[in-house]
Amino acid sequence: LISGLYDLEPIRHSYINDKLRLDAMEAERNSPISMPAYSEPVTIAYGANELPELCRQSEAYAKKVKQAKLLRLPGHDHFTILEELASPDGALTRAVRELAKP
Repeated sequence: LISGLYDLEPIRHSYINDKLRLDAMEAERNSPISMPAYSEPVTIAYGANELPELCRQSEAYAKKVKQAKLLRLPGHDHFTILEELASPDGALTRAVRELAKP
């Protein structure tokens, strides 16, 4: 999981909700943090330069998922983190390879 939104409740209290029109029940129902946690190993990656709320959500979701590896990538944000997947020796490429091992 890369730079995800795991808790939609904060969006309800922002200007973004003017378009989305989420109510409290919809935000909870559609927030991954409110759903049953993955039972398989998962890597949750986020850029250290993300907005504090996005960092908090990644960290909170990692605590909920039993077999989560949290990968904080210095120098990256929501727009640059995929460079680590595009690069053959990038941190995200290595993480994918690790998860794909039998």
